[in-house]
Amino acid sequence: MADVKGTVMYVHGYGSSGSALKAQTLRAMFPEVEVLSPTFDYDNTDPWEVQRQLRHIVEDNNVGLIVGSSLGGYHTLCATRFYEGVVWCVNPVHDVMEIINKLTLERRGEVSRVYGGFDSEVFRRLPHRKGQLHFALSTDDELLGDHHQLLDIFPEYASVVWKEHSGHVFTRFAELENEIRNTYFQTKQ
Repeated sequence: MADVKGTVMYVHGYGSSGSALKAQTLRAMFPEVEVLSPTFDYDNTDPWEVQRQLRHIVEDNNVGLIVGSSLGGYHTLCATRFYEGVVWCVNPVHDVMEIINKLTLERRGEVSRVYGGFDSEVFRRLPHRKGQLHFALSTDDELLGDHHQLLDIFPEYASVVWKEHSGHVFTRFAELENEIRNTYFQTKQ
């Protein structure tokens, strides 16, 4: 068995929860490791508080890998301000104001403005850490569309895995097992 390097954390997207299928899949991918998957109330928690909660989890749990999906991928990218380990972002939101407004309008009938200052102060100023960022992107993401703008924002990414026929929810997540496990076991000291 490979040497265990620390806890794996999954950060779910908007409208999902810590019990999401991707969290369950990560538990199957990493039977030898504790997989944390907290539930965030994105509708009633501002992004600053989500980041405080993520930081607390990272600091208290020897996190060796973070995997985030959609809005959770956005928050995972933002966590690289304080987390220096490897991250995998699955179809992460990069134009948060457009997407969060679309989602909250559909879900609650109102537009959210809570991400405006956070996005400009945090996301748009993120450090670029060569070798740290891994992306899993759908070629047919019906919510986010073309992901090339995201890759322009983070030009020093370590790897990108493109999958067809997986949509925004990235139905082919389980196919990433080898890539995710390899980055976890090869990079954390």
